[in-house]
Amino acid sequence: LHTNTMTKEETKQEINDTPVPMTNSTQAQAARPKVVICGGGPAGILASILLSNINNDNDNDNNSISGILESITVLEKASQPDEWSSKSYAMVCGERGQGAIARGGKKCLESALSMGNVRKSIYIMDGASGDIKTIPRQQSTPGIGFSRPLLVECLEKFVSDSCHGVTLRRGAGVTKVTQRDGNDDGGVDSSGSDYPLQVHLEDGTILSATHVIGADGKWSKVRESFPSLNSQWTMDTCPSFGVSLYIPPSAAIVSDWNKDGTYVVRPPEECMFYILVSLLPSAAGGGASVSMVCYDQTVEKYPWLEPPADLKPGEYGKGGWMDETSAIPAGGIVDSSSSNSEVEQSENTLSRNLEELFQEVVPAFHALLSKEVYNSARINRRVTWLKAESSGEGKEVSYSTEDGLVALVGDAAHAMTPSMGEGGNCAMESAVKLVDSVFSIMKMKGESICTLDTMSEAFIEYGSSRPKEVQPIQEMSAARNMKRG
Repeated sequence: LHTNTMTKEETKQEINDTPVPMTNSTQAQAARPKVVICGGGPAGILASILLSNINNDNDNDNNSISGILESITVLEKASQPDEWSSKSYAMVCGERGQGAIARGGKKCLESALSMGNVRKSIYIMDGASGDIKTIPRQQSTPGIGFSRPLLVECLEKFVSDSCHGVTLRRGAGVTKVTQRDGNDDGGVDSSGSDYPLQVHLEDGTILSATHVIGADGKWSKVRESFPSLNSQWTMDTCPSFGVSLYIPPSAAIVSDWNKDGTYVVRPPEECMFYILVSLLPSAAGGGASVSMVCYDQTVEKYPWLEPPADLKPGEYGKGGWMDETSAIPAGGIVDSSSSNSEVEQSENTLSRNLEELFQEVVPAFHALLSKEVYNSARINRRVTWLKAESSGEGKEVSYSTEDGLVALVGDAAHAMTPSMGEGGNCAMESAVKLVDSVFSIMKMKGESICTLDTMSEAFIEYGSSRPKEVQPIQEMSAARNMKRG
């Protein structure tokens, strides 16, 4: 994919060249958008940064949305960036992702680069002998390794320091989004302006908005709120899954292994799995994430690795943040009503079986691991991704509602399997594409202020164009998860 984007200098010049005077007849139509972004992951936070930078110098510390948007609010369910958990996997920000972050401004990219690890190589380890072969990466732009929480923290800090028109609310989980009808005055503020959308939070409060961006993940409450959107998607399950482990910073492997690459540990081929090891940046607390990549054939050989059942849409949220990648103890699955002793027994069964397996098939790698590492093991559910198809004859897939009031970015629109490592990169790129549509339509109309109509037209334009770019990547990634590596 090649991103067709304007530089900030071109954008600023093009939007400012032809200001449109405000008149009484156009004042209602030119009311400024009040945008609520549901989801404070990398895509949601980056979208807020890019929207706040419309018509402003991105390198200026005095960023403001004055005169452009009425407000930008980011709602995030988590009360704080998650620490080591099922979501603290290592992720690599590649050329696509770095290009997206750079659109937030030079300081935004510099901040991200300073906190991550440069990834220049792939290291192949023979799990039996311990021999390691180095393969240089071929990309022109080296990847940057993060943990997800670290990237979120980095973007949040930039918002706090430089985007004074953005409000980030943590601990604000969204339950649904509704559209007010003509008889409902609940969406009218004290100034008399109409806010057609209402965002309902878990604590019972309601926020009004002119536009909503759904960046709230694979099980998006925003997407589920609009049948015209949700009917386009099905959750597709692949015959592969992962077992997650964590190596603490004190382990010798963390100091002995290179931080500039990903390690692939290979057992004998008949084992039907392989292991990925990624050292986490020191800013994320250090240590290393370990992913044992398994397939249904793996379970046939080792039945105790059977993953938990697929998560149903109505069940999402009951397991807290472990739902997103669904990592829970296995080896005798236990439910929420199980006693502490049953949970401990389940975890011990898994850790003991893994330790024995690694000692047998990857002894050189096993020698580097402690019991603490095995005790951290969690079996994830099978990999799922969002497969989108048009909802009717003559229609195309769209990431926006027909009226242009709601748009989806990131996993809410195009959740993909992890095999190509492009999920986070494409999510942030979608935030760029959405805001580029705003720039483009403002330029076409010769506007200096983003009106409600312009924001809606931009959402529609993005919604129709983005699927054509990202769906091929989803399909390639899913195809890789079907194959044993």
